[in-house]
Amino acid sequence: MRYNRSTLRRTHMHRPHDLSLFRHSVRALILLIVTFCVFGLLVVAAPAQAQQTAFEQLGEASTLPTDSIAIIIARVIRVALSVVGIIFVCLIIYAGYLYFLARGEAEPVKKAKRIFQQSIIGLVIMFSAYSIATFILNRLLDAAFTGTSEAIADAYSEPLSGSLGGGILDDHYPERDAVDIPRNTRIFVSFKEAINPASIISGYDENPDSTDLNTDAVLIYPTATGPGSALATDAVVVTYNEAFEIFVFDPVGYLGSSEVDTNYTVELTTEIERADGSAAFSGAYASGYTWTFEVSTEIDLTPPYVTSVVPAASSEEPRNVTIEINFSEAMDPVATTGSYIIGEEPLFNNIRVFDESGNTVEGTFEISNAYRTISFTTIDACGEDPCGDTIYCLPSNQLIETVVRAATLNEEEIPQAEPIGFTFDGVVDAAANSLDGDNDGDACGSESDTIACEDGDDNDNYEWSFTTNDEIEDTVPQIIEGGLDPEIEEDEISTSANVEVTFNTYLKSSTVKTNSVSLWPDPYYEFWFAIRKENNETNERTTVLIEHPVLVSTDEGGWDYWPTLTNEIKSAYQICMYPAIGPGANCTEGRDDDFPYCCNGIASANACQTEEQEAIEVVPTPASIPNYTLPDNTETEL
Repeated sequence: MRYNRSTLRRTHMHRPHDLSLFRHSVRALILLIVTFCVFGLLVVAAPAQAQQTAFEQLGEASTLPTDSIAIIIARVIRVALSVVGIIFVCLIIYAGYLYFLARGEAEPVKKAKRIFQQSIIGLVIMFSAYSIATFILNRLLDAAFTGTSEAIADAYSEPLSGSLGGGILDDHYPERDAVDIPRNTRIFVSFKEAINPASIISGYDENPDSTDLNTDAVLIYPTATGPGSALATDAVVVTYNEAFEIFVFDPVGYLGSSEVDTNYTVELTTEIERADGSAAFSGAYASGYTWTFEVSTEIDLTPPYVTSVVPAASSEEPRNVTIEINFSEAMDPVATTGSYIIGEEPLFNNIRVFDESGNTVEGTFEISNAYRTISFTTIDACGEDPCGDTIYCLPSNQLIETVVRAATLNEEEIPQAEPIGFTFDGVVDAAANSLDGDNDGDACGSESDTIACEDGDDNDNYEWSFTTNDEIEDTVPQIIEGGLDPEIEEDEISTSANVEVTFNTYLKSSTVKTNSVSLWPDPYYEFWFAIRKENNETNERTTVLIEHPVLVSTDEGGWDYWPTLTNEIKSAYQICMYPAIGPGANCTEGRDDDFPYCCNGIASANACQTEEQEAIEVVPTPASIPNYTLPDNTETEL
C-alpha cells in the first residue's frame, strides 16, 4: 500500500488522540478496580463478630443511623452506578442531538460519533471494572471468611455433637471424652421428650417385653475397629424409664480389655423416632449424634453412697420443700426413678416417702445432675409460683421419713446387685453395684438378704426424717453479686473452664437442665453443652455449671458466647426465677414486676433480645440479633 503525505499526516494526527483515549480508559479501569478493592478491604476489615463497643452502644441509644461500613459502601457504589447510567444516557442524547443538527457537515458528525463511541467505551470499561472488582472482592471475601469464621468454626466444631443441649438430648453417661470408665459400665441416654421404644428396641412392636438392641438405631463399638465391630442386637440389654425418655444400654459382656484401655464410640442414628413417629434428630441436627469415651482395664466393685440430702435430717421445713438425694456417682436411672401414685401401675418402691402415720406419700422421682441427684415431687397441689406453675406440698405439721432401698445382692459377685426381671429391687450405680447406705465401704443389700454385714447391720438402706410446718416458702431464686463466672462481657477468659452461675438458694435439681440453662456461640457453629450443679456445704446455695467444648481462643478472635437461663429454673421450694434478679447495672435487689427481665446485666420491662426456639433442633439465631423475643414471663441472664 502506498501512502501520500496527507494520509500520513491524518494518521499521525489521530494516533495521539486514540492513544490518549486508550490511556485514559486504562487509567479509569485501574482506578475503578483499586477503588472497589479498597472498599472491599474495608468491608473485609469490618469485624463481623466483634463485641459491641461503647461507641456502638452510644449509637444505639441515640437516634442517629448505626449502619455498618459495609452497608454504607454498598449504598455509595449503588449511587455511583446510578450516576454513571444517568451520565451515559445524557451523553447518548447529546451525541444524537449533535448528529441531527450536523446537517451533513463532516466535523459535527465526527464529533457526535466520537462522543457516542467514547460513551460506549466508558460504559463498557465501567462495568468491566465493576465485574473484575467484584470477582476480586469475592475471592478476597471468601479467603477472609474461610480464614476466620468458616475455618475457625471447622476447627472448634465437633461434628454430630450439637444435639446434646441444643437438640433433643439432655444428657448421657459416660460423658463425652470421659476416661477411666469401668468395663462393667452401663450406658445411659436421656432425651428431652418421649421416644418410640420400638425404634430403639428390636422386636418391641411384636413383644413389648423384648430387650434386644436395634443396631440400626444405636451402635456401640471400639473406635479403632469401626462400626463393623458394633455389639450385636442380643449383646446389649435395653431398659427404659416409665416416661420412655431415658434408655439404659447394658452390654451382656464386659467392654474393652483387661490389658489395655479401649476407646469406645456410641452412635445414635437417624432411625430413632419420637413417640409420635417423627424423627428424633431433625433440623440442624438431622444427622444424629456420636460420642466417645475410654474404657479402663478395671471392673467397678465400689458401691455408691449418699453424699447429702435435702431437707437435712431432723430439720423443720415449709411444706412445699422438694426432697432430694445426692449420690457419690452416677446411678442407674431406671432403678432410681418412677412414680408412686395409687391407681397407676407400676408403683415405684425403690425409694419411698412416708408420713408420720406410715402411709406412702404419693409423688414422682426424677433424676438429673449427671445422674447423681434424685428429686421427689408430691401430687398434692397447694398453690402457684410467680410464673403461674403449680406448687406441690408434703403433708403439713408431720414427721416425714424417706427410705432409699438397697438392692438385693448377687451373692457370688458382691456388691453387684441381682436383677429382678430387667431391673432391680433397689437403687444401683452405673455398674449395678448396690447402695452402701451407711458409707462404710461394704454393701449389705436389702433387709431381705441373708448376707451378713461386717458391722452387724441388718441392711444397707439409707433412711432419714424431718418435720414440716404449714408455711409456704416463696423466696424467688436470685443470682448473687459476683455469682457470674465469667462476668458480663468479660474477655480473656479460660477457653475450657465451665461457665458458673451461683444462686442465693438451693435449686431443685430436676429443673436445672438443658431446657432451662443453655449456652450459644455467636456466630453459631455446631456446639454442645451439658448442665451440672454443685451445692455449698450447708446446701443453702447452688452453683449451676455449664460444661462445653473448648471455646474459640482470643488469639483467633474470641467469639461471643451467650449463657441463657430461663424461668423454668426453680428453687427447692418450687418457686421460679421471676422476676430475674442478678448482678449488673440494674439487676439488683429492689426490682419489681414492672422490670422482670435481666438482659446482659440491664433490667428491662421487655423480654431479652434472644431467640424463641419453636423447635429445639433449629439452629438458634445468635442472641445479638434483635427483634426476636422470648415468651412472656421468660427470664434470661446473659
